[in-house]
Amino acid sequence: MRARPTVPLVLAVAGAATLLTACSTSSGSPTPTATASAPASSPAASSASSSSFAVLPESVLADMKPLVYTTPAGADAGMVAQGAKPAVSSVFAGGISRELSYQGKAVGGVELYRFLPAVPADARAKFVPLMVQSFAQVTPVPTKLGSTSVEVADAARGTTITAVGWAQGDDVVLVWAQGVSATQQMAQQYIAQSK
Repeated sequence: MRARPTVPLVLAVAGAATLLTACSTSSGSPTPTATASAPASSPAASSASSSSFAVLPESVLADMKPLVYTTPAGADAGMVAQGAKPAVSSVFAGGISRELSYQGKAVGGVELYRFLPAVPADARAKFVPLMVQSFAQVTPVPTKLGSTSVEVADAARGTTITAVGWAQGDDVVLVWAQGVSATQQMAQQYIAQSK
């Protein structure tokens, strides 16, 4: 299962960063608005210089037994390279990418990105479809897995890989595997184990 698509995260985050431009509402609380770019006064831009993107420890991932996490060659270096881009480090504090294996065979994977505290909670879910589309290179379809709103992209980059993504607290989680059914089962397990 090494043929998973690579994630051009910087493209998704650069597009999604436009969601972070805050304007004041009548209550004075920030709300996201779409603009061409995030100005220097936006929460994302102001926090970029005060934080550094880090590879997160595997302990942030949900237990997926009997599946086990494995670290593909270059996974952490790739995550560091993603985080070195200002469009990513202005939105996320860190991330982790791991494959899921069953009896020694790779069957899927998980990527998790943790938002910076400055990213408004109501803006976080808006990153999900952009990140799933960036990962899969196909337009995702919104659906529900139980009570969780998710985005599903099938046939990622012309493969049989399906990606499911969702916002979960401070994180965006992407799960991928072969086929819609298997990927949705893995995503449901991840969601259930995260509660």
